[in-house]
Amino acid sequence: MQTSSETTLAEFIRYNNWANQQVFQACQPLSESELTAPIPGAFGTIRETLEHILRAEANYVRLLTGTRPSPLFKWEDQPSVSQMIDYAAHVAQALTDAAQRIPPSEVIQHEWDGKQVHYRALAVFIQIINHGIEHRTNITTILNQGTPPPPEVDGWGYLHAHPARFDMQ
Repeated sequence: MQTSSETTLAEFIRYNNWANQQVFQACQPLSESELTAPIPGAFGTIRETLEHILRAEANYVRLLTGTRPSPLFKWEDQPSVSQMIDYAAHVAQALTDAAQRIPPSEVIQHEWDGKQVHYRALAVFIQIINHGIEHRTNITTILNQGTPPPPEVDGWGYLHAHPARFDMQ
């Protein structure tokens, strides 16, 4: 159940973080060949998509706070899924903290295509949710091709994983 200090926005970010964790956990037992198999129509391989999600979310933290969480590995060393899970937890905490501290109306400023742009933080929060859903769907679609079944990462899956948060009886 939400407390008065928690917002719907923070809950959406918690959902995003939970869904990411479910997908990363589902991918952990995959072999390297399964992680790197090209799939037509997807963003990229599972490994590339997991890396893309994490790098993007770390960048969203930078847009919101000015600081990007740093991994304890080098991306060029192709970190294991386990290492990415650890980094994802760090990024998730930074996103949750940002959602709890930064009002959606706060102005974000940065350079985009060689120009200074200004917009409300709400746009970044929307992008976090949309981007996560889009790329988790890429991965769950690949997982439906014969590897272990994908996790249920929709809103109902979140409800069933956290019944007390929603007063489910």
